[in-house]
Parts: sequence; C-alpha cells; structure tokens
Amino acid sequence: MHDLSLYLLELLENATRAGASTVRTTLNVERCRDALELVVEDDGRGLAAPVEQILDPFYTTKSGKRTGLGLSLFKAEAEAAGGGLTIDTSASLGGVRVAVNMRLSSVDRPPTGNLVTTLQVMAVTNPQVDFRVSVQDREAQVDVRDAPFAEAAASLGELALRLDQPPEDRAPSFTTEATQDLLETTDADMKRKECGMANDPNDRPGACCCGEEASEEELLARLDEVIESYKDKKGGLIPVLQIAQGIFGYLPEVALKRVAKGLDKPYSEVAGVVGFYSFFSTVPRGRNVIRVCLGTACYVRGGMPVLDALKKELGIEVGETTEDREFSLEVARCFGACGLAPVITVNDEVHHRVKPKKVRDIVEQYAPAAAERSA
Repeated sequence: MHDLSLYLLELLENATRAGASTVRTTLNVERCRDALELVVEDDGRGLAAPVEQILDPFYTTKSGKRTGLGLSLFKAEAEAAGGGLTIDTSASLGGVRVAVNMRLSSVDRPPTGNLVTTLQVMAVTNPQVDFRVSVQDREAQVDVRDAPFAEAAASLGELALRLDQPPEDRAPSFTTEATQDLLETTDADMKRKECGMANDPNDRPGACCCGEEASEEELLARLDEVIESYKDKKGGLIPVLQIAQGIFGYLPEVALKRVAKGLDKPYSEVAGVVGFYSFFSTVPRGRNVIRVCLGTACYVRGGMPVLDALKKELGIEVGETTEDREFSLEVARCFGACGLAPVITVNDEVHHRVKPKKVRDIVEQYAPAAAERSA
C-alpha cells in the first residue's frame, strides 16, 4: 500500500507538466459521514486524453518514460477503502480536478504519509507555481481555505499526523457498532491468530508469532483468506498482491498462481501488473528496502557514489538482498525531490542530500540492534 503523499506527488507533478500556474490541494475530513477526501485541481491545459485512457496503468504524461501516473492503483485503493476516484474539469480553475474519497475508518485506507514534505519539495522545485492548500476538519476545529502552502503547512501536518494514528487511537467517537466491528476484524484478526503473521513490524514476513518460520502451506492459507475477502470487490487485484507480498516478503510464482485462480483472472494479467509496478518484487526482499534515486538531478549531484557506498557497506549489488534478509538494494528514476538531491529512501523514510560518508550511519539506523532499541 502506498501512502497519500506519494499519490499526491504524482498529481502535483502532472499539474506542473500541464503548465499550471496555480495548484490547489484540499484535504477534507468529515467525521459525521466517516469520510476522507483529497482533491487536487489546477489551471493547466486540461485533460489531454479521455478519463478511461488516463486510468490505464500504462498511460503517462512523462516525456520519454513508460512509468504510468499510478491513478489506476490510487483508484483501486480508494475503492478498497469504500470510496472512489473521479477525474473531471475544475470549475474554479479550469484545468484538471482529481478527487479521491474513502471511508475514514476503513482498515484499507492508505496512511496519509508526509503531505507537508511533498508540497514543500514541489514548492521549492517549482517556484513559478502557486501551491494553494485547504484543510478542513470541523471536529478538530481546523478550517484553512485556499491559503498559501506556507500558511497552511502547520494545520496540514497536524491533521495528517492525527489521521495516521493507529486505528484504536483514531476511532471517532461517533463510530457505530458495525463500524467498530469492522475496525476490530478483517486482516488484523488474521494477523493475531496463533502462529499467524507477526505483529512486530520488525519481524520478517513469513514468520510466525512464535518466532518460527511459517511453512508454504500456512502462508498460502493466509493468502486464501485474503483472496476470499477481496474476490467480490472491484479493483481487488492490487490490494491482494500488496497483502500477499507482506505475507511472503515477495511474490513467488506459487502466490501469483493462487491469486490468479482465486480472483478468476488470467495468470498473464496478474504477472503483468506485478512486472509493471516497481514496488512489487518476485524475488525475496529484506526487512528494509533501500532505494537510490538515479534521476538526472540525483545522478549529477552524486547519486552514483552514494550507490557505490551502499554496495560496499551492504556487500550486495543492485537487486540483491543481504544474507540475513535485513536489507535489499534497488534504484529508482525519480522521487520528485530533485531540489534535495541526492535522495535515497529506506522503506517509506526519505533521506536527502546524502553523502557517501553518511551511508554507514543511515544503514546502522535500521540494523537489528537499532530496531530493538526503538521498539
């Protein structure tokens, strides 16, 4: 599962590529309706293709690149969280308006992530664009409307932090008995079953709660439960694959075949989706995935020396995993943080302006000993 900040980055970048001079981002929370809405609209050149084409996984506005906008994945995640995604013309700005809504209490709702950093990076690297922000949550008495990013940053950050609290902490006071039952069940229950998925996020995927490695049959049994809960949901393929990768640590062929059969989809379609999205892996990944940006800005500002330092520190090449399954090393083409180059990510955390001499310190932050200290 991606977080909202990564999807927001795609939308903001698309707006700037469309020549927008004003981009408005709205985060709206309505607890009485159990609703979360994220809206991005601009005054750019408008839709260059039909909505159906824009939602195609392979459609892109990135010149010379095959990477899609990721809106089909965003739409699938929104639908899995009881909402949806719409694309139309902005009535106020005249460009494109993308609106995503989902149930606030849904266990399938993506975390918000660091929305403030995403907007800050975009503002710094695109000074010609006026990034406006609206943040609304009546219960939290937050009401910022169409303000410059700098003025809205604090309110946006506070609300995002509150939304990313664990479900038991963020459950709204108006929650109905049915909603509470939903919060207390689904895959959270599955994870707590005896010898089920480990609750400790530092444990390796595929480990039992008793510390032993689960057998392939046990892992497939968990996957079957996930497939059963998603098989009648529209857009369930990608969420199932994401959970499957969490169960196995990667996506082995046996899992892909199980998903294809369970969702009644051609194996070629399932394998095609896995091959297209970079966050899926068909080889075992470590507990910590390190990605080094080698986009133009990061490459020019020292991305390769950073990558070489990581190879030496970890003793592996790109695409490999350390023997203890602690670290995997990958490269990416752009994180959208060109003004902070060179950039690497470790899991979902961003490290910017990285120097080769700082690589060891960064790696040590995620080593087992450090993870035990922070637990």
